Amino acid sequence: MDKAVKQAELEKLVGNFSTAQVAICADYRGLSVAKITDLRRELRKIGSSAKVVRNTLARLAVTEVESGRGGKEAEVQKFLETIVGPTLVIISQDDPIAPTKVLAKFAKGNDKFRVKGCWLDGAYVDAAGVDSLSKMPGRDETFAMLLRLISEPATRLVRVLSEPSAQVVRSIEAYRKKLGGESAAA
Repeated sequence: MDKAVKQAELEKLVGNFSTAQVAICADYRGLSVAKITDLRRELRKIGSSAKVVRNTLARLAVTEVESGRGGKEAEVQKFLETIVGPTLVIISQDDPIAPTKVLAKFAKGNDKFRVKGCWLDGAYVDAAGVDSLSKMPGRDETFAMLLRLISEPATRLVRVLSEPSAQVVRSIEAYRKKLGGESAAA
């Protein structure tokens, strides 16, 4: 790579890391191009991206972004240690949980794929932590649970308020049947 191409790549990586909700590093050695393409396709569906990066450029980008944010040096160093060997960087701008779910599902079917760690909200998360993140509810699931929690009390209130009138209606209907039965017998 010549210097201009490297500089352009570095600027692109800095932009990606600076706007990312989560950046996950994974080892893809031993996977076929078709498998990596399938993974990229699945990640694109949820609004994430995956790219094989040059380790030196990735380290420079992370260092530049986190020095500007005031990231903790020890946490940054732990994340930089994951950027070794062949590295696939997965970046999500929107939902930090969704890509971890895709990666966990992909890793179950591919023994050679391994998540090294991730950067989430200014902190390093190791591979076990990424696996734990994949078991958490995603953004859409969280909104659905929140909506259910908000609407449930209102639904119960409507039931409670409508129950006395329903009892009155049932009582009147029973009385009507009773009167209708007496007049038919007379």
